[in-house]
Amino acid sequence: MAARLSDQADERGRLALQRMERALVRARLAEPDGLTHGDYAGLRYALGLARLHVLPVDGGAHIALTPGPIQTLRDWLLNHLHDALRSPATDDEKLAYARDAAGPATARAHETRAALLAEHADQFTPAMLDHEIAHRALVVVAGGGGGAGYVYAGAFACLNDAGLVPDYIVGNSMGAILGLMRAEKRHTDLSENVAFAAGLRNRDLFSVARRRAEFGTPSLLHLHLSALHQRLSTGEFKRPLRLDEMEIPLDLIVAGLKQETYERVVPTTLGHESRAARLLPLPVRVAARLSRLTTFFRSDMVEALVLGRDRDTRAVHAVDAAGFSAAVPSILQYEPSPRAGVTREIFAELMHDHRLAAIVDGGIADNVPARAAWQGVTAGRATTRNAYYLAFDCFLPHLDPKNAWLWPITTLVQGQMRTNRVYADTLVRFNRTLSPINLVPGAAGLALAVEWGYQTMNDHLAEAKAMLEPVDLAACGVS
Repeated sequence: MAARLSDQADERGRLALQRMERALVRARLAEPDGLTHGDYAGLRYALGLARLHVLPVDGGAHIALTPGPIQTLRDWLLNHLHDALRSPATDDEKLAYARDAAGPATARAHETRAALLAEHADQFTPAMLDHEIAHRALVVVAGGGGGAGYVYAGAFACLNDAGLVPDYIVGNSMGAILGLMRAEKRHTDLSENVAFAAGLRNRDLFSVARRRAEFGTPSLLHLHLSALHQRLSTGEFKRPLRLDEMEIPLDLIVAGLKQETYERVVPTTLGHESRAARLLPLPVRVAARLSRLTTFFRSDMVEALVLGRDRDTRAVHAVDAAGFSAAVPSILQYEPSPRAGVTREIFAELMHDHRLAAIVDGGIADNVPARAAWQGVTAGRATTRNAYYLAFDCFLPHLDPKNAWLWPITTLVQGQMRTNRVYADTLVRFNRTLSPINLVPGAAGLALAVEWGYQTMNDHLAEAKAMLEPVDLAACGVS
C-alpha cells in the first residue's frame, strides 16, 4: 500500500512539473521578450531534471536514479513556481514570477546534477544525463471517431512537413488505423497513404456477410480490412507485419467486455434485426445502432487493454490489432483469419485471463488514451522518458441537427477526457470533420478531411515546435 501511494505521489509530481513547463512555454510564446533566453533555458532544464526518476540506457534498460536530490529540487519548484505558472494570471505576470525564480532554480538544478553525477559516477556520463533532460520525444495519441478520424492524415502530413516525426504512437479505433499507417515507416511519403485511402471501396474494408462471433460481438457488418492486410504484408509470401515490426513504436487500445456483466446486461439478440429494419439504407441502420451504444459505457463491463505494451501482445499482427480496436460493438465485428495462428492464440489468452466475452472498439473504454501513452513512456516505449504528448480528438459533441443522434455518445466519450486531459500537453480538437459514419469517403471527401486536419494541426504547430525544441545547455551553463 505504501509503495502504491508513493508511486501515485511521484506520478502527480511529475505531471505537475509537466504542466508547469507547458505553461512556461505558452507564456513565452505569447510574450517572447518577457524572459531572457538564459533564464528560459535554465528553468526548462530544472523542470526536466526534476521530472526524472530513471535514466534510459542502451538496449532498452534504465538506471534508477537516487531520488533524494531530485525530490529536493522537485519540492522547491512545486513550492515556489507551481501556483504562479498554473494560475489564471496573465502571461506577463507568469513570466515575471519565472524571472524571479530562474536564478535560484538554475542554481539548484546544477547542485542536483552534480549530486546525481557523483552518486552514479560509474553508471552514466554527464552527456547522457543532459541529453535525457534536453530532448523530448514526440508522442502522438490518436483518438477514435470513425470517418471523422480521416483528419488525422492531414495532421500527420502537417507534422511531417514541419520535420516533426513521432517517436511513439498510441491509437484507438480509427486513430489505431491511421496511427498504424503512420507507424509503419519512420520516414516515408505520407501522400502514398492518402492515395491508398482515397481508392478504398466498401468491399475493401467490410462486408455484410455474417461470421460466427468468436472474439467479437455479433454485428451488422463484418470488418475484414482486406485492403489494409494486403498493404501491410511483407516478403514473398505476404507475411502480415506484427506490431513489433513498426518502425515507430505503436500501442493500440481495445476494450474487453467483461463476461459476467456482458451476459447479464446485453440482450441475447445483439446483432439481429427485424426484416423491416434490414430494408432501410445502411447508413440509417448504422446510425440506429450507434445511438444504442450507451449500453456498453459501463465501468463494470469494460476494461481497457493496451496491445503492444508487453512483449506478448507485440507479436500480434498489426492489422488484426487495429481491426479489434475499430470493431464498434453490434455494428462492426472483427475476427482474425483462421490462418492468424499467433494472433488468435494471444487474443484467446487475453479473453481467458481477463474473463472477457468479447474484444471490441477501444473507444468504449478509452477514446483518446493520453494516460495510456504517458504510462507507455514510463514503461520505456519511447526512446526517452522525457516526452511531449500531442493528443488528437475528432469525436466532439456538435449542435448540428444532422448529428444530434450522436450527442449521447459523444458526451459520454468526452467524459473520459476528464481523466486523460491532464496527461496531454497539447490537445488538438478537430471541429471540422467528415461524418463518423463516412468510413469510405472517396477521393474528394478524403481531400477535404486532409485539408481540415492539416489546417487545424498547423494552428497548433508553433506550440508543438516550442515544446520539442531542445533545451539550450550552453545557455543554462551546463557543459
